[in-house]
Amino acid sequence: MRYRCAVGKGIQMLYIRIAARRFRSGFCTMGLIVCWLAPVPLDAAEVVVKNDSVINGSTAAIQAGFDANESAAVWLTSPCSGNIVAVQIFWRSLTGGTPPSLEDYITINQPGTFPIPGTVLAFLEGPVMNDNFLNEFRYLDEDNTVPISVPILQGQTFAVVFRFASDPNPFLGPSLVTDADGCQPGKNAINAIGLGWRDACSLGVSGDFFIRAVVDCTEATGACCTVFGDCVPGVTQTLCTQNGGTYQGNGSTCQGVNCPLLVGACCLPDGSCQNGLTQSECQGMGGTYQGNESGCGSVSCAQPPQACCNPSNNFCAMLSPQDCTNFGGVPQGIGTVCVGPSANQCPTGACCLPSGACQPSMTATACAAAGGVYQGTGVTCGQVSCPQPQGACCLTSGGCNVSAQAPCEGFGHTWKGSGTNCVDANMNGTADICEPPDGDMNRDGDTDGLDIAPFVRAILDASTHPLDLAHGDFSGNGVIDLADVEDMVDVLLAN
Repeated sequence: MRYRCAVGKGIQMLYIRIAARRFRSGFCTMGLIVCWLAPVPLDAAEVVVKNDSVINGSTAAIQAGFDANESAAVWLTSPCSGNIVAVQIFWRSLTGGTPPSLEDYITINQPGTFPIPGTVLAFLEGPVMNDNFLNEFRYLDEDNTVPISVPILQGQTFAVVFRFASDPNPFLGPSLVTDADGCQPGKNAINAIGLGWRDACSLGVSGDFFIRAVVDCTEATGACCTVFGDCVPGVTQTLCTQNGGTYQGNGSTCQGVNCPLLVGACCLPDGSCQNGLTQSECQGMGGTYQGNESGCGSVSCAQPPQACCNPSNNFCAMLSPQDCTNFGGVPQGIGTVCVGPSANQCPTGACCLPSGACQPSMTATACAAAGGVYQGTGVTCGQVSCPQPQGACCLTSGGCNVSAQAPCEGFGHTWKGSGTNCVDANMNGTADICEPPDGDMNRDGDTDGLDIAPFVRAILDASTHPLDLAHGDFSGNGVIDLADVEDMVDVLLAN
């Protein structure tokens, strides 16, 4: 950027200092009274988005200190959802009559991290700038066949970047214009050669750039009362009603609006309760709406009858869970029914136990109490394949993999028990569980006096726990007993 200023007749010159070591003079601006030819009138749904305050007849300043390949950018926020359809830039020289100027490009960008614009969303190459005109660009190509159309949401911020190809005359311009009532931090940036992107205000620019965007608001907006009692501003009527809200009218705001809570608790056919449903949502699920602002914590939903088993004689009756409990029965769960010729027998089925075995004719509650997985009323063990417990399988080759007991031992390998694994914590190439017993009964990584007490307990309990066996079954007989004592003493003395 260059920083030479001259004083012309009737022109007020402003010297703006720039905080950078390579700049020894000010950024030159030329004050003037702004007049322009208005562009084509906007469509009814179009809104001009801007930071500057320039109007016809107001005072503005020509920012003629740019060099070729430098850029100016503004950050704008859309007041509605729709599409960015145009960019407007006021271009002015001191005399107002210079020939058209072919500049580098204009882009519409994601906001990025100020002062650096984000990803380019639209690229307009070679904009022709007309002096003393509010230049408006609605197409990306010179043949005017590809319209600018960038989707935008209400409240979304975006950046518009203008890059110079020419080198404005520092005495006359033409160049970009700023307003004359102060620069807003965080809204204007300059990409200066040698400096990169900087906040224009920090470089001493005295106003906001006259770079604007036109947003086609696809639908008028207003305040919307949601079903949750909140008020959301700037929402279209369609979006509001689609989400069950109450539209407050075009142009309305949330100020002073008292939105009622239109959701509540819903008692569902299965006796469960769900919060936060509208009345129509509740009824659509076959439920009973408990009223606006109600909650499941304060309502009691009627429970449908379910199978109720007498644990002493297997007699079954269809009762509510509360009545079942009052009669000393055991509720079998939502959706269960009594079975048998007289429909008075408790529903039973196969139960897959944690051991991998299948237990026939268990009730669902009894199966769950045993830690098993109920396979369904009337299902037999012949109809299911219960998952088998998995554990470390020490191979005769010295390797290790995790498998069920039957295939491991069927191939002559050694299964170490349910829940064991092939971790090689000491990284010696052999799974820890497959190594010879080492006496580390407390599994702290050392064999010492601290292992005596757990070893004694294991003997007293005749432990067959896989981890106890891995560390203390020196005899290999599958149990911790007196046959292991001598070897345990030897290991302790060796350490």
